[in-house]
Formats: sequence, structure tokens, C-alpha cells
Amino acid sequence: MLLALGATTAAPARARAAECDASAGQPADAASAAEPADDSGPPGEPGETGSPSDDARAPTEAAGLTEATASDALPDGTAAAPDPVDADVPDSAAEALGRTPRRVKCLDESMVDEFGRTAVRKGVQPRDFRKALRVAIGIGGGARAGDLVDTQWQVGANLAFWPFEELGFDVDFKLSPTTLRVERSATAFTGEDRYPDGVVANLSYAVLGHVLFAPFHTKLRARGDRIIHGDFMLIAGGGAVIHSTVQAAAFDLGAGFQLFPAKFVSIRFDVVDRIMAQEALGSRRIANDILVSLGVSLWIPPRRR
Repeated sequence: MLLALGATTAAPARARAAECDASAGQPADAASAAEPADDSGPPGEPGETGSPSDDARAPTEAAGLTEATASDALPDGTAAAPDPVDADVPDSAAEALGRTPRRVKCLDESMVDEFGRTAVRKGVQPRDFRKALRVAIGIGGGARAGDLVDTQWQVGANLAFWPFEELGFDVDFKLSPTTLRVERSATAFTGEDRYPDGVVANLSYAVLGHVLFAPFHTKLRARGDRIIHGDFMLIAGGGAVIHSTVQAAAFDLGAGFQLFPAKFVSIRFDVVDRIMAQEALGSRRIANDILVSLGVSLWIPPRRR
């Protein structure tokens, strides 16, 4: 009985010993193959293999996709369409065709419109015509229409001095024929012609002084790249109108505009309301005459910057 028990316990021991001997005697290459690969180093060095994540990413990179787009790839491996919100949508059709820059600075030397045409900016143009401390001598003519008088022509001359750019003074002389509408009916009834028609027989002479105030300076584009400067003026003054129908002083209120096409020449356009007391055929009233004038002036000295 004791012999049988010893044989029974010795058999498992011999089996375990045989297994240890078998494992110890296996070839070195088989043991190295059974050991897990050391992935502590970079996956690209010789003798070492990359991590399982590199092997899983390789097909995606081979297909031309990055890790950022691999998650958006379709099941068949193709890239998904970009999000329309993130797409760079052009602001206009001209920009989509490549005819305009994406951003045009307000102080660029050139501008490009929506059709791709380039225009050079004018920028701030300095005043190339100075009025301060200069004298202007002008001549001109126009038309005159009033409450009591017929519409007639007028001619005259003007002398102006500008101590400042915005403030000036002038003396204006004008002559015009004065024929009265109300006098014609009386002449036809009585036969007495107190105010005969005609240039020499019935001329009126007006001498008035004005204050000129030019609050606005203008710039007009002429042909090509030329800029013509100008001034908008307010006119106020008074003086005398020499005629038998005028009973007191006359006063002018109006506005004018002048352009400076050259350094020594200006073109002036005025519209003035002349207010004065007139008497005709025993009737006295405050009359308003509208004078429209156009003239040209020469400036002394000819050039000043």
C-alpha cells in the first residue's frame, strides 16, 4: 500500500519536471517570437516595431487623409464633404472671378471696382488758388427784372479785395435801362411820356458795396485728372441807385459762386435781390429787383501760394 501511494504522488511531479525541461530547451528564436515586442522606442527605428495605433493609422494616411479628417471619413474610406458653414464663400461675383482683392484699404493708392477697373485715388487736394491779400478786377453782364420795371439787360464792373480766404469786400458798378410797365398805360391815356424808352434817355446807374463771405470751398473734377477749385459766397451790401424813380438807398442780398480755372482768372456767377423804394406816377412802394450776373475777373498779383 505504501509503494502504491508513493508511485501516485511521484507521477505528477515527473510530469511537471518534464514540462519545465521542454520549456527550457526550446530554441532562442522561438522564445523571442513568443515574447511581446518592445514598443518603447520610435516606430521607425530598425529592429523595433510601431505601436498597434500606428498600424491602424497607416491605411488612412496611405489614402491621403489626416487624423483630423479620418474621423469624418465615410465607411468606404473616402473623405466627407466640408461643412458649408466653414467654407470660404466670396462676398461678390467679381471676387469669385478673381477680379477684386479681398480687402481694399481706404488709403490705398488705387481702388478696384467690382468690374476689375483700377482708379487712382485723388485724396485730399490742397488749395491751389489763394484769395487772401489779393485784388480782383472783373467785368460782366446779365439781366435785371423788377416789380415796376421791365426786364432789361445790365453791364458793369467790379473791384474786390480779399484780406482773408473766407472774407472779402467789393465795390460794384452797374448800368441798365429803366423802363416802367405801369407808365405805358398812363402814357397811352394822357399822351405824356415822363419815362421815355431808350438806352440813353432812361439809364439807371447803381453803385453798391458788398461784404463777401465764402464759407464753403468746392472742388470739381474736370476732364482727366484735373481738379478745379471754387467758392460758394454769400453777398450782402448797400449803396445808391441813381434814377428819378428811386427815393432812397438800395440794399443787396444774394449768393454767388466762382470758379478758379487758372492761377489768375476766376469766373463769377451771382444772383442778387435788390431792395429799394421806388415811386412812379404818384405811387410809392418797396420794389424788389432780381439781378442775374455772369463775369470774369483777373487777380493781382497773378500767382500766390
